[in-house]
Amino acid sequence: MCGRFNMTADPLTRLFMALVGEAFPGEDRLNVAPTETVPLIAAEDGERRVAEMQWWLVPHWSKEPKVSYATFNARSEKIATSNAFRSPFLRRRCIVPVSGFYEWVKDADGRKQPRYVVPDDAEAGLLLAGLWDRWQGEGHTLESFTVVTTAAHESLQWLHNRQPVMLSATEADKWLDGNAEQADLLALCRSRIVQPLAVVPISSRMNNARYKGEACLEAVGAPRHLAPTNPDDSIH
Repeated sequence: MCGRFNMTADPLTRLFMALVGEAFPGEDRLNVAPTETVPLIAAEDGERRVAEMQWWLVPHWSKEPKVSYATFNARSEKIATSNAFRSPFLRRRCIVPVSGFYEWVKDADGRKQPRYVVPDDAEAGLLLAGLWDRWQGEGHTLESFTVVTTAAHESLQWLHNRQPVMLSATEADKWLDGNAEQADLLALCRSRIVQPLAVVPISSRMNNARYKGEACLEAVGAPRHLAPTNPDDSIH
């Protein structure tokens, strides 16, 4: 699952420059929650662009610019067949560069304690696979996206049973390639860790999605370090 993430100009400017030749637009965006609008790298008809999109995909065929069910995540196992995600998977894929993402574990008293999943190399950032779509109606256009998820790798299962699909730089190029084979794209969604990660206990202040302060990054305990699945999956 990916229900919150964090975007900061450092390191995201480097990632945006590498993929589309433009700097990360705007200011830092801490504690991003579904339905908020954020910048990403979208591909369509062989072209890439930086776009601001709503994090909650609205299919182009929807009667309204909203849907009643959750579409902020898309299960990789269903993206080739789902009514909501099949067309975006074929024609409108995107990369969501993030500094890190958040998950929660319950303590002995049943309280939700947040964890920040971030690259061990603070300058690296993460490249998440996504899908996007464009809804149009009555003079209004809405572009929106979803983050693709897969079964959690065994080293992350203690945190959650799902994880976002994380890609290397080379794999991100393939994900954005309009000529990529569907089977090759689905192969990128396997359960793995492509770069060294740290899972950091952080302040529970960020449990409130409206809180956007620096405590979103405040460590309150020692990190747990996770190695890449294998050397071939490391980011490059």
